[in-house]
Amino acid sequence: MYHKKIERRSLSVSAIVNGLSGLAGLIVYIMTDLNALLLDGVFSLIAFISSIAAVYISKNSHRKTATFPQGLYFLEPLYAIMKSLATLLLLAFAVIETSATAFAYFVNGIGHKLTTGPALPYTITTFIVCMGLYFYNLHMSSKINHLSTIILAEAKGNLIDGLISAAIGLAVILLYLVPENSWLGFLHYTGDFFLTLALALISFKEPWNILLTSFKELANGTTHVPEIHESIYRVLDNYLDEEADNVEIHIFKQGMKIRVKINLHNVDHDLVKKLLENKPDMLYLLKQHHESISIEYAF
Repeated sequence: MYHKKIERRSLSVSAIVNGLSGLAGLIVYIMTDLNALLLDGVFSLIAFISSIAAVYISKNSHRKTATFPQGLYFLEPLYAIMKSLATLLLLAFAVIETSATAFAYFVNGIGHKLTTGPALPYTITTFIVCMGLYFYNLHMSSKINHLSTIILAEAKGNLIDGLISAAIGLAVILLYLVPENSWLGFLHYTGDFFLTLALALISFKEPWNILLTSFKELANGTTHVPEIHESIYRVLDNYLDEEADNVEIHIFKQGMKIRVKINLHNVDHDLVKKLLENKPDMLYLLKQHHESISIEYAF
């Protein structure tokens, strides 16, 4: 299947890049002891592990079983939910961890001066790589009309990773510019906390939105992706004619599986007959853009 090949190619590239970025992040964290770098490195490693899991899901989600005769497409939004939850928990853990350090400095006067070391070249490189991967995944997603929940989740993860790296790099530059004996000198001891908190606030929105969208998808809610609606209505409008306003159409998406439900309760008998007769033709045209799609009539 063409769509699945595109998805797996995108995920394979993501897995390789995320794995290398994660290892580099942990190495630089060990050298500097900056918790923000730990957040960055672990985030990339989570992305690496999830990308491997995503490749497996991509290969098997279309398979039908006795229990799931429509296929295992629910695994795709489930994956996005689990990845979003892992990201949100990681952000919360990082803030709690660094807040303890800031508390010890401000309340007890105990602190250790931050060591930046090779953090700046690392963050610049990681930012460029992550943003390149982000645009690559968006490009691959556009090739399949943004059908893949998995690729979109990966792209959002790349964006967050890139923003984290950029923010760390900016903070490191600011630390170079702030004298230790100035009124902002406390940042040399607590800057890690303020940086991590800022990163968590910046990054929270994307995984939260993915979580909500994927949950609706898992629960069989209707989809409102413009590209999907436009491609489907472009075909259906040719068969509905002037009766289009009287026909209630719902479009459901779960992973790459799309289900079009057409309610014919208050529709003219001739139109009902026409839609029934032309169902094979409609499916043929719809499958030019969506490989896994079905049409259901409700009477």
